[in-house]
Amino acid sequence: MDEKTKSLKKKVERSVFAGNRAAAAKELGSTRDPEAVPILIKALEDSSPKVKIAASDALGTLNDPAAVPYLIKMLDGPESTVKKTAIIALGKIGTPEAVSGIVNGFRDPDKFVQKESVKALMRIRSPEAVSGLTKAFAGSDSPLKRISIIALGKINTYEAGCGLIKALEDPDNRVRQQAVETLGKRGNPDVLADLMEALKDSRQPVQEAASEALRKIIASSGSVPVLIKALDATDRHVRKAAIEALWKTGTPEAVSALLRELDDADWYLRSRAADALADIASPEAAQGLVKALDTHENPVRKIIVNALGKIGTIEAVEGLVKALEDFDSSIREAAALGLGKTGKTEAVPGLLKALHDPKNAVQEAAAVSLGDLKAKEAVPELLKVLEDPEAMTHKAVIYALEKIGTPEAVSGLARALENHEASIRKAASKALEKVEKSGITLEKVKSLGTSGFEVSE
Repeated sequence: MDEKTKSLKKKVERSVFAGNRAAAAKELGSTRDPEAVPILIKALEDSSPKVKIAASDALGTLNDPAAVPYLIKMLDGPESTVKKTAIIALGKIGTPEAVSGIVNGFRDPDKFVQKESVKALMRIRSPEAVSGLTKAFAGSDSPLKRISIIALGKINTYEAGCGLIKALEDPDNRVRQQAVETLGKRGNPDVLADLMEALKDSRQPVQEAASEALRKIIASSGSVPVLIKALDATDRHVRKAAIEALWKTGTPEAVSALLRELDDADWYLRSRAADALADIASPEAAQGLVKALDTHENPVRKIIVNALGKIGTIEAVEGLVKALEDFDSSIREAAALGLGKTGKTEAVPGLLKALHDPKNAVQEAAAVSLGDLKAKEAVPELLKVLEDPEAMTHKAVIYALEKIGTPEAVSGLARALENHEASIRKAASKALEKVEKSGITLEKVKSLGTSGFEVSE
């Protein structure tokens, strides 16, 4: 023992003034001298709380496990400040024996002592400390359980996650809710299945907390298996988050999952899955959607057809042409319109056939799409329809001829100026005016022998 330690030892043991004894005890801690430990252990028996506090603090600084039993004994005393300092010292030492002593603080009637016990265990972060925090769940003190849950949330280990899961079984609704919220902030997908079970909790706030927690986990996870698992959640908001996360990944595995989601009981989620597949626009997405046309009911088939129109690949065109044979005319109409959006000339043969569909709406959609595709080869067939007095799609055909804009198309528009129906003459006149403004085939129009595009009433 050096002279300085001897001098401080003398002050701790013999000074009349408690302040001097406390100051000496504190300084002993700063010496880092192992021989100071027995002196400080003895000082824990001092009659003054100030000295006990200083001695406890110094023992924590010296970090000697030999002091643990004596610091634990301090927790049986009456002074809360002494107990708090002893717990902090035990937390610095952090041995399994120290952890056991800290857990004793949970039984203390002083809430501040309990809170200090939780904080000490949180700082230790060892498996023993995590186990100690979970012991709070065995009691009936809800505030203690809730702060223990918060502490576990700040320890990012598997053991801490298991502790939080244990809290999901607590009979107190507020405790379960706190556990769910903390699991969400923790953001680790290893508890996904447990949170999905929490969605079925009898209390709505717990369900809502589980939903929010799952969405946070989904948002921070790039793992496709995790996202696919989340599609099984009972909460539609969670499934929606999973769909949108899979949308961003766009992998073949994500596409397969999104195709399965076309079977979701929620119409909106089916639609979101289809939108995702349309945006991904991969060959796998197109082929999967085409295949799905054979297995889904009308509302879903319409969603699929709209998605194929957005994709616009050759595979999508093939699927849309196939959909032109659907027994539901609304599906055929959607398919015809979708083919126009693809921009692919491979769509033209199917659309020419659809010009003669039994339903006028499908015929009109086919004519409009042929115009959008500027399908020159469709002009002869469009002119036949335009000259057919029984046809009900003249206006759509006029739109198509205007869009195509070849001399033959414009000739047909000019002839439509002689139609017996005023509405058709007016539509043809407006179309020719647009042609004239654009300057396209203007000379051809003039050579037709028409003097302007006046509509005769």
